[in-house]
Amino acid sequence: MGFIYAISAYEVTTGTWNELMYGYMAPGTHPIGSLMYRVVAGQCWYRAQKILLDQKIGHYMKVSPRATFMSQLWGNLIGVPINYVVIRWVIDTKRPYLDGSKTDPLGQWSGQTPQSYLSQGIQYGTVGPTRLFQDTIYGPLRWGFLMGVAAPVFMYLLHKRFPRAKFNLWHSTIFFSRMEHFYGNVSTGPLSSIIGGFVCMYYFFRYRHSTWVKYNYLIGAAADTGLSLAILVIFILFGSAKIIPMPEWWGNDQQSVEKCYGSGN
Repeated sequence: MGFIYAISAYEVTTGTWNELMYGYMAPGTHPIGSLMYRVVAGQCWYRAQKILLDQKIGHYMKVSPRATFMSQLWGNLIGVPINYVVIRWVIDTKRPYLDGSKTDPLGQWSGQTPQSYLSQGIQYGTVGPTRLFQDTIYGPLRWGFLMGVAAPVFMYLLHKRFPRAKFNLWHSTIFFSRMEHFYGNVSTGPLSSIIGGFVCMYYFFRYRHSTWVKYNYLIGAAADTGLSLAILVIFILFGSAKIIPMPEWWGNDQQSVEKCYGSGN
């Protein structure tokens, strides 16, 4: 997974896999146990990945590895209590919206992420993959493991048979990993990723390579920071204290349920 992330900047998620392994090791347990195993096992991979990523950004910015590591350390020390306070505030003030007893007039608090975690905890922890895959409906899903193992070999054979078709550019792990994502709520992320990836990784990589080498990773870090700041500002202005309806414009029409138009307007 580290090799894939290093050459493609694509992050292979491990949460579901961790819960699947936990379900085989300890079937029929409480969903919280499955979730805890998912968090601990996943964070070992994600934190190591982020450390390497930040070290590379620090290298491009001519920041020493020691200073970069200390920044990461202080960021985690400060972020943990802040995240806990925010989570407690959300639970204490938005619980009716999260559990479905009330409808959020702005449509911002759906609770779909914690509900998804609960469903996976019950599915792989309480029920367990052994019982789950014995069901006639979910039984065929077991063949997906075999298909995942065979896919790279199949693409390699296609490349050897048809070298001009460039099947070697098809990375089966990334391809199938993206296919399993279901964007049932907000669907603007994939389109933005495709546009940004095409501009940076196709046009600049091929026709402005010197600029790409110098600024690509820095712009990526700046975009991540800008997104975090934008989310914070939007949350403070539109959802925390005084409730302000989201403005309507051509990219945020009332008819589309996948956008942020508040039903209270």
